[in-house]
Amino acid sequence: MPTTIPTTTSTARGSLTPNAGDAYFETDTKNYIIYDGANWRGYNSDGITFNFSGSNTHSGVFDGSADWVVVGTVGDLNTSSDFSFTAWFNLDGTPSNESLMGAGSGSTSNMVWIAINNSTSIRIGVGNAFDDFTVSTLTTNGTQWYHLAATVSGTTATLYLDGSSVGSATCSSPTSTAFNDLRLGALNGTGSFGGNTNPFGGYLDEMSIFNRAITSTEVSNIYNNKVYVGPTAMYRLDNDVTDETGNYDGTNNGVTFDASEKPY
Repeated sequence: MPTTIPTTTSTARGSLTPNAGDAYFETDTKNYIIYDGANWRGYNSDGITFNFSGSNTHSGVFDGSADWVVVGTVGDLNTSSDFSFTAWFNLDGTPSNESLMGAGSGSTSNMVWIAINNSTSIRIGVGNAFDDFTVSTLTTNGTQWYHLAATVSGTTATLYLDGSSVGSATCSSPTSTAFNDLRLGALNGTGSFGGNTNPFGGYLDEMSIFNRAITSTEVSNIYNNKVYVGPTAMYRLDNDVTDETGNYDGTNNGVTFDASEKPY
């Protein structure tokens, strides 16, 4: 006789007390979820799903001068002109065009970057141009965490802060080599930008990249429930710079880790 997989729901899973290897079918999401000993991993038609609610041990500390993570070429992003980037950030000092991520090589026309431009604006850059999105004044003394999500779909860039849309703007479409050389916490620019410029100062955590434009519902689910569906790469910065998907591990350049300053 075949064995029936036990059922649960995405909200009820939090009350479970699983052991590593336990599997359930979620009746509301239609996902299969398996407990790996620390987190639930879900599987559906969009690929692997990560749920990190209640499991966060460290954040990354970036000194604003010479700290970043070198990822290198992300081939799965170069196959698509659409992409998304999400991260938790905490500013330790007044920002001045400080990059959460930056990529590109060969010329400025191949670049993409997401940066905290100043305490009231966040920048999404693609190619030779960028859009600045006005936000409410950000706290800059290292005491406030924010969640950012940026998406590019065709020639439309959209910014979300703490799960809500800030707005959209017209942008360039990334080139097929835009993610040839990716940095986290710095802009890997070329030409007049130089390399490893505009480094970030403060704390970063749970940085994810998608080779598609995620929806507003997905942004909300990441912000509220820490659920990521089918990320191309995922960096939890839990005392290391490995990619949770196993495909694009980073190389640490000076980033340290803090076990007490975390977004949750």
